[in-house]
Amino acid sequence: MDRKKFFKTTCGMGIGSCVGLCFSTNSNLFAASKQEFSELKETPVVPADTRQIQNLLSYIDSSMDKSTRRKVFEKLGYEHTTKESFKNWINGYKNNIKDFFDMVNSDKDTYWESIEYDPEKSTIKITGRPVDKCACAYAQQPDAPKSLCTYCCKSFQKYMFEMLLEKPVEVRIDDAFLLGGKRCSTTIFVDGKLPLEKI
Repeated sequence: MDRKKFFKTTCGMGIGSCVGLCFSTNSNLFAASKQEFSELKETPVVPADTRQIQNLLSYIDSSMDKSTRRKVFEKLGYEHTTKESFKNWINGYKNNIKDFFDMVNSDKDTYWESIEYDPEKSTIKITGRPVDKCACAYAQQPDAPKSLCTYCCKSFQKYMFEMLLEKPVEVRIDDAFLLGGKRCSTTIFVDGKLPLEKI
């Protein structure tokens, strides 16, 4: 057979085979890739396990030093104030603190019974409603971590009132269910005076 003709015929057949193989392989690869993408897209997310977080917080509270406990639980309290729905809610009262006080004192708040500002001491006294359990989801377990109250809730209220009043504050826990009380009450110490006409 003529050498030129041989290569022409063989390459022609080879190319045809290769092209066919490529199309076949690419088609299978494309189908496999599409299936894999589809499987990834449909993979369900594992739901949050509150029990797992409760156990972790109990472990931190019972085995870590005071400084570590404080940092972890204060950060936990702060993170609550970063939730978009919470920020929108508290910012809605920022320009009218009186509405916030009126809301609590008119029996509309779920957790607090009353709130009063003492202009002489520049303190806000919050009296909680009588409760049969802590309001925190992470506290719904036997021997709930006390740090949820002494650090987390305290931190949450500090950041909350600093957002509302736009002033530095300090928080004192006066009574708390996790600490043996019948209600959760706090005192907010405001840095500087609040304008009484806005309260």
